[in-house]
Amino acid sequence: MSFLPPVRSKHRVCVICEGHEDYYYFKRLIDLNVWDSAYSFTPINAKTASNIPARFQNEFQNDRYEVILVFCDTDKAPYQQYALIKEKINNFLGKKKAAEKVIIFANPCTMQIMLLHFGEVSLKKQGKKTNSAVVEQMTGIKNYDAHEAQIRDLCGKITRTNYPEMKRRAEEINLPDTVSGSTNISVFLNRFEASDDRWITDIRKAFRASSQ
Repeated sequence: MSFLPPVRSKHRVCVICEGHEDYYYFKRLIDLNVWDSAYSFTPINAKTASNIPARFQNEFQNDRYEVILVFCDTDKAPYQQYALIKEKINNFLGKKKAAEKVIIFANPCTMQIMLLHFGEVSLKKQGKKTNSAVVEQMTGIKNYDAHEAQIRDLCGKITRTNYPEMKRRAEEINLPDTVSGSTNISVFLNRFEASDDRWITDIRKAFRASSQ
């Protein structure tokens, strides 16, 4: 007599993305199917950095997800907007440095990560015009100014083949968020690729403790 395997519910993970680039890029990574099937990701486009804390609070209170992450830029020094996002999340959760557990950052911007699919790069500024020459050199997209068609074109060049290259390069720049050209995305990629869900449990325990 044969038995069907037990149905396993996926871990529901919400990722609040700062803007269009972050949203479409994260969605592209989901579509590549390079992460473990234990997780179900829902990216949300906050459309601007200033909307992130409110969206985080809203999704947290609605309790539809097991964990809520944030995917955002650090912006340029002195990182005022980025610091404000962390401060508001910390205050909402009632725990110092709580935001560091849930933020996927890129210094100065998400383009730093996106270009790692195509080669070594270290951006110093987040300005679209400033980085357009580098984008063209590495992707062939001319006059990049982050309008939707260009973002989709760029994301279409991101594949299962160059994903490991991005991850390898990202691991080499897993540095503090104050370091120009850094990102912590490799930490989260390792989590997403493994079925071990203890990282979710650890975050939830820390947040429960902070609310007591």
